[in-house]
Amino acid sequence: MKRIAIVGGGFTGVSAAVQLVRRSPAPLAITLIEARERIGPGLAYATHDPDHRLNGPTWVHSVDPLDGGHFTRWCEAHGVFDHDPRARQPSGAAFVRRAVFGAYLEDQVGVHTQATPSGSTLHTVQARAIGALQRGAETVVLTDQGQNIAADLLLLATGNALPRLPAPLEPALAAHPGVIENPLDTERLRHIPRSARVLVIGSGLTALDVVCTLERQGHAGGAVLLSRRGLRPRPQPPFSGPLPVPEGRDNLDRVLGPAPDWLLQAEPSARAWLRALRARVRAAGGHWYPDFDALRDTVWQLWPRLPLAQQQRFLRRLRPWYDMHRFRSPPPTEAIVNAAIAAGRVQPLAARLRGLRAEGQALVAQLQAAGADAPHQTRFDAVVNCTGLDVASRTAGNPLLRSLVAQGWLRPDAVGVGYAVDAQCRPIGRDGAAREHLRLVGPPTLGTFGDPGGAMYIAAQIHRMVPGLLAALGGSVSAPPARTAPRRPAPA
Repeated sequence: MKRIAIVGGGFTGVSAAVQLVRRSPAPLAITLIEARERIGPGLAYATHDPDHRLNGPTWVHSVDPLDGGHFTRWCEAHGVFDHDPRARQPSGAAFVRRAVFGAYLEDQVGVHTQATPSGSTLHTVQARAIGALQRGAETVVLTDQGQNIAADLLLLATGNALPRLPAPLEPALAAHPGVIENPLDTERLRHIPRSARVLVIGSGLTALDVVCTLERQGHAGGAVLLSRRGLRPRPQPPFSGPLPVPEGRDNLDRVLGPAPDWLLQAEPSARAWLRALRARVRAAGGHWYPDFDALRDTVWQLWPRLPLAQQQRFLRRLRPWYDMHRFRSPPPTEAIVNAAIAAGRVQPLAARLRGLRAEGQALVAQLQAAGADAPHQTRFDAVVNCTGLDVASRTAGNPLLRSLVAQGWLRPDAVGVGYAVDAQCRPIGRDGAAREHLRLVGPPTLGTFGDPGGAMYIAAQIHRMVPGLLAALGGSVSAPPARTAPRRPAPA
């Protein structure tokens, strides 16, 4: 059997393994390599906090994009909605806990290890991949346990790196007992004293999760939700009745379908696309969700059309606004945060963090609001870093990626937020050539495709990649034909 090694056991790696097992006409020997004890939850879905929820409904979180209702049915079969009645909304959309999705992914690994339609085998290895080398026609993955895992094709599904303190904060501050560098460390969050005055750096979905944790613990010391622009994730769209639930490959067709004419006909520039989007929203009376979602779903097709200077401008100027509309808060989270703000327990603040220093157990932050001549100092007992993912730490913190960059197998993409790949997700090395027996999928391809975030997009990205991947192994796959019906807006 042809051998495939997948490094990374989070959503990306699991979705790749499941799709390969289901779609390959010939048996494959797949090895899934993950350093964590559990394969499936990865970094994003390992939390056990009951108020940390998926920011999208269950129908956009299936491991296989050909079956958009798979996760929803799994939740129903496992009594998820019975144990968590707040998950279901009046519209019928369900926003379940992130830990539930982690359990679903872990279960799918087990299911596809036991029985596979193609006769393939799925074997898991708990180890950290630290390097790779080419040995004739095969690629060998080296692990920290001393294993040499040979494969005909290596798929990198390394996901996101652990968050780090952003500039201008000194890295040494991470050792302070009051500083939580990794906001996904829910055990640290639980040990914040109820009377502590907390500074949450950032105001995205992770910051809202932190607020939910504090609220559930009866936090009374107050918290400041800090961001440069005072932006917060937008709420889910309002609905007055039951939603038409996507079925089968509806989600996949939205991603793989053609981009809207109003975007294709516009000049390929961030400004022109923003102008076209605003015109559509005005014509719709301010209802922005359908047209924004049409942009979101096909941005991977549109992004390569942007000149490099325009891509850099978008990431520098427009990305915060895009993300706040792109990654929306689930209704239960929105309700908790709004109640905390209304009661004065949480204070949103638009300001820049100019510095942070420790004075014994206390932490003194220098905050400068927009228009202020100088920063003012405020004391806190705890600081939680929710600034997002650190691009630089992706290579520095991963020995395998660091090794592949040093060998010239990987190189930074043009905008400097990931690694260069071609349209088939083949990494483009230092020599400018694409490596046929190597694939990179998920968040590290941000610079090439513009938006690899979200389970639906990543699953669709893998779906696009599978035929070429199997062809590289000497096989083929018959993909179901894409629909030719007009694009319909996403219900959520």
